[in-house]
Amino acid sequence: MFKTIALIAALRHELQPLLAVGNWHLEKIAGRHFYRRDYSGKEVVVTTSGLGKVMAAATTQMLIDRFSAELVLNFGSCGGLAPDLAVGDLVLASRVIEYDFSSEHKPVPITDCDPLLVSALQREFSALRCGPLASADRNADTAAVREELHARYLALAADWEGASIVRVARRMGIPALVLRGVTDIGETALVAEYERNYRMVLPLVAAEVEKMVFFLARLKSVESAVKN
Repeated sequence: MFKTIALIAALRHELQPLLAVGNWHLEKIAGRHFYRRDYSGKEVVVTTSGLGKVMAAATTQMLIDRFSAELVLNFGSCGGLAPDLAVGDLVLASRVIEYDFSSEHKPVPITDCDPLLVSALQREFSALRCGPLASADRNADTAAVREELHARYLALAADWEGASIVRVARRMGIPALVLRGVTDIGETALVAEYERNYRMVLPLVAAEVEKMVFFLARLKSVESAVKN
């Protein structure tokens, strides 16, 4: 179904656990590193975007234009917002909310991830938590901010890049997904929590991405996956 699947992580250490498995081939374009690999006869290309919405959006467009990506999957870490989330839980976004967008004339952009693909992945990977993801060029690093985002948008977690990646992909007619692992839940200072937990969480995310990509690469049609 998908000939080329593109994977995007923000930072190198988020990408490294995935690159440690399999035979990846490096390609350098405009000073950027792209890694390519075959999954079940389909091409997968993975790269880092850097932090923030601008870099993530540009990277998404480049993967679509230069590599003819037909599906984009963003993965990495996130902060938990829902009170029942724990460090190490994996969150699959059903929609993304660009909550730092501010305009008198337009509402906060909310973009659905591909609903049929999300449903198919929920059926296949039942341990995933699925729900809205809040994205912004800043951390949700206080209890008040986290509580407000969860209350206002029912967001399960918060990240930096997910909203821009999904918005660009959907604007180009490409399905997009976001998978994130919870590294902090607001128990202590954000940086301290992240530093304490990311080495445990990121390999879990990479392992799930590996299984997810194999599933998506073998997918014949989304409709059949949802019905079966």
